[in-house]
Amino acid sequence: MTPFVLAIDIGTTSTKVLAVLPNGQVIKSLQSFYPTHYPAPGFAEQDPKQILEAVYHCIGGVLDSVSGIDQLVGISFSSAMHSLMAVDHRGEPQSPLMIWADTRSSSHAQALRNTSWGDELHECTGTAVHPMSPFCKFLWWKENQPALLSAYKFISIKEYVLYQLTGQFLVDYSIASATGLFEIDNLQWFSKAIDWIGIKASQLSSPVPGDQPVFIQNNSIAFSKNVKDIPVFPGASDGCLAQLGSDALDTGTLTITLGTSGAVRRVALPSLQDPEHRLFRYILYPDTLITGGATNNGTVVLDWFAKQFEAGVDLASLVKKAVTAPLGCEGLLALPYLLGERAPIFDPYARGVFFNVSPGHTREHFARALLEAVCYEVRSIVDSVETVCGTSDRIIVSGGFTHAPAWVQMLGDVIGKELVISGVHDASAMGAARMAFQALKIPYKPNAVEVDSYSPNPEAHTLYTQHFERFNQLYVSLKAVFEAANR
Repeated sequence: MTPFVLAIDIGTTSTKVLAVLPNGQVIKSLQSFYPTHYPAPGFAEQDPKQILEAVYHCIGGVLDSVSGIDQLVGISFSSAMHSLMAVDHRGEPQSPLMIWADTRSSSHAQALRNTSWGDELHECTGTAVHPMSPFCKFLWWKENQPALLSAYKFISIKEYVLYQLTGQFLVDYSIASATGLFEIDNLQWFSKAIDWIGIKASQLSSPVPGDQPVFIQNNSIAFSKNVKDIPVFPGASDGCLAQLGSDALDTGTLTITLGTSGAVRRVALPSLQDPEHRLFRYILYPDTLITGGATNNGTVVLDWFAKQFEAGVDLASLVKKAVTAPLGCEGLLALPYLLGERAPIFDPYARGVFFNVSPGHTREHFARALLEAVCYEVRSIVDSVETVCGTSDRIIVSGGFTHAPAWVQMLGDVIGKELVISGVHDASAMGAARMAFQALKIPYKPNAVEVDSYSPNPEAHTLYTQHFERFNQLYVSLKAVFEAANR
């Protein structure tokens, strides 16, 4: 029988489980969705037990479908970053799961950012001082729910799932490197950050390499699905694994992922220095760091617009309508910061804006202005990454926006470089699969896939660059107003 691995990707809106062969073929996949709750302004919470049930459901469904056909040889995990929850000694949740989108610690992050301690924290941990960071989430707990700081363990959603499967509190270096609590150069918890919060290192999971195997101890799933002796690899974060899954580990390749949110990434050189502290540095392997920046506002901005003004049309249809408006939207300019923003401005108070509205502007103008605004935001992150890392030789793009070719072309025109659409679907999960095969010493040789490329229009790039400068000027002009209105 042909060996396969289960690649489990625990995302913000759903969990996917893929059965992957060594040639990269996915022989079965299953996806299960769960909600996010917003009980108060700035809060973004999930029920970890719902997510665990989704993981079990998908594992069971996939294994039932491939039983007797191929041989399961490993299980590997990818997950979203920056989540935090408290549990007791039995692994029972003592709090909801705070996810990356939770901004309740905005005031704590803003007070700390650009201070000498905030700069040291960013440099040592690789994680920006921002409400997404578990470090800042801890500061909110310390002020508002101090009793929680006496919990047995503080863990992410992947650590919770791993504990339920293995009975061990383990965290891979990659997820640890996104907490703001982990020294990425020394691969250990950062004692100064832990002391600042007022907890102990023993209240955190044991850091391990993502390709270090552990084994399932949960008898209910181990025996019913015959996985008791199958090695489980903690894996890494979704962003780092997307780089691995896209085969983009050379230092000259830049990747752009644009879905609900978005990110720009490159492999970090050892000499990387970002004096403005705009970029993250997260661990893929101990000797491989991924650097870049993330945006909160991707296709979610167009989803909002479609829901409110276009009777919920799908993204591809909305983009087709939007591009009937002329480039530059006849002076209409938007800021897309509906959910605040991460890189490069790290401003949780920023919000959406339409500027310079005139009577001739139609819904198509407003929709295109949002498309252009998201492209400008991505370009600002690309510029930040290339300022630190140097010019990119190749740019690979992926994510939901690739289903709208006109938007991909627009982004290429705004950046002024050729964009290549990744032929790898579910790049994070495929990165998890690749990590598992490598750990098992099974050759991983994915079949070649066809890709599309988009070359920039020089004239459009020149015009977009002028509007990009106005975009930046508009944000700078409104920065203080945003903070006064939303603090």
